Amino acid sequence: MPVYHCCVPGCTSSSRKQKNFIKYPHLQDVKFVSLPPKIQASKRNQWIRLIRRERTWVPNKYTRICSLHFERDSQSPTLFPYNNFKESTNKRETGNSLRCTIADNIVQFEDQETQSEDQVERNEDCIPDHKFEEDDVPYVVGEVHLAEQVKDPCTDYGLKGHKHNHAQAHSDHIYLVTGGSIGDVKDAGVQTALTMQEISNLEKQKKALEDKQANKSALLREAFVENVIKNDENVRQYTGFASLSLLLGIFNILVSKSSSLKYWSGPNSAKEKIYQKKQHYGKPGPARKLSLFHEYILTLVRLRLGMFEFCIGDIFGVSKSRVSQIFITWITFMSTILGNLIKWPSRNQVKKYMPHSFRRHYPKTRAIIDCTEFFFEHSRSPNSQAATYSTYKSRNTGKCLIAISPRGTITFVSKLYGGNVSDRYITQDSGFVDFVEEGDDIMADRGFTIRDLLTDKRATLNIPPFTRKCSWGKNKRLNVSEIKQTRKIAKLRIHVERAIQRLKLFKLLGNTIPWSLKPVMNQMVKVSAFICNLMPPLVRR
Repeated sequence: MPVYHCCVPGCTSSSRKQKNFIKYPHLQDVKFVSLPPKIQASKRNQWIRLIRRERTWVPNKYTRICSLHFERDSQSPTLFPYNNFKESTNKRETGNSLRCTIADNIVQFEDQETQSEDQVERNEDCIPDHKFEEDDVPYVVGEVHLAEQVKDPCTDYGLKGHKHNHAQAHSDHIYLVTGGSIGDVKDAGVQTALTMQEISNLEKQKKALEDKQANKSALLREAFVENVIKNDENVRQYTGFASLSLLLGIFNILVSKSSSLKYWSGPNSAKEKIYQKKQHYGKPGPARKLSLFHEYILTLVRLRLGMFEFCIGDIFGVSKSRVSQIFITWITFMSTILGNLIKWPSRNQVKKYMPHSFRRHYPKTRAIIDCTEFFFEHSRSPNSQAATYSTYKSRNTGKCLIAISPRGTITFVSKLYGGNVSDRYITQDSGFVDFVEEGDDIMADRGFTIRDLLTDKRATLNIPPFTRKCSWGKNKRLNVSEIKQTRKIAKLRIHVERAIQRLKLFKLLGNTIPWSLKPVMNQMVKVSAFICNLMPPLVRR
């Protein structure tokens, strides 16, 4: 089915928009009417004249005009932007009759000292054709200042039999009114002023649209941001937030604290500036090209999709170096504000929201832990290569400890360590053991040899049993009860792997991380973990 667009200049009605009921509710009952056929040439030409397109425009078989331009029970379009959707253009007079109507309604208000009104004789043929045209007559033409525009009213407007000096002395204002009675002079003046104000506003809007259209980068940026926040699905794909309301809610939290935000430009930029201490001091340097919301979206899109700096710079109309500055500044700022919201829950909170699968088999479980590795770009420094090389992954990696509650919420994120560091060292050095309380049960994999650390806290470690040596098969074995226990633990411990998978859906973390972003790796992981906690729970009750 073809898509129809209204051919009236300035009208944005489209049959495609009718599918989006939420955004365009006013278009649901709108119909698209074709122009009269070529056989009805006079009626077709009348419609083309009323539409007011350029002279070179020729309608085709797909040309349509929407029903918003038709009055009720009207056979021709009468409502257009140029007449403010008010005047019935199909009832206009043409030729000398129009000129006569205009001349008949030229009213001249005289001073209170004048005791009698002079009769004004009208002459149809004295009104110049270029003064009034059929399609240029609004409901109220406006206020004409004779002192500025008309030297001789009798000559310019075709008035005879009127005293010339009397017109100059007393005709300070002339109101041209068509389509009804003159009414009160004061009311006519107010109506004229409002009409001129609307024209002025339209001219300003037109100028703003022309300037905006001339700026190609601004158009691309606005179109991209509009597409990101179009619906909840787009928000999830581009930013990771579960809905648009969450995206805007977090931005409102951040923007309230971003008044003194400054682009990162090296260690010296971290020092407090005078404009951050005193509010009346302005920030130095040129004004920012992007708004705070645009910078916020840029940061989230780069984190979620892992886009290259030059690509996202082209979309937002800024340089590659500016993209780097914005991302480093905002990811650090967001980590400072949002990273503190990743909380270690109390024991009562864990029990309240504990799923039935844990409650039935392991009711004392406080957290499930695991270490995950993020791939780093190959460093030129031999020391960095040695510190980050992982024999398990055979690549340069950074490793961190992730802890989740039985519900699937990320409750602890450690800083990043080199890929050659053991799980036990990270657990001990990151401060995770300090959160463990007496009677807690920590679920982990076999690689976490931290039973002695938890015993000091009077807590227990729940890991799959180790195999024993035997003389057959692969020289390793488990009895039946140990196999069942391994399966139970693996069935529940898998949720921490799912949480890590969510974390690595942020492509800047899941792909190979550029070495230039190594200083902000901890901030990236914290912000991503916070956004993951706003997603629907991993484990159902």
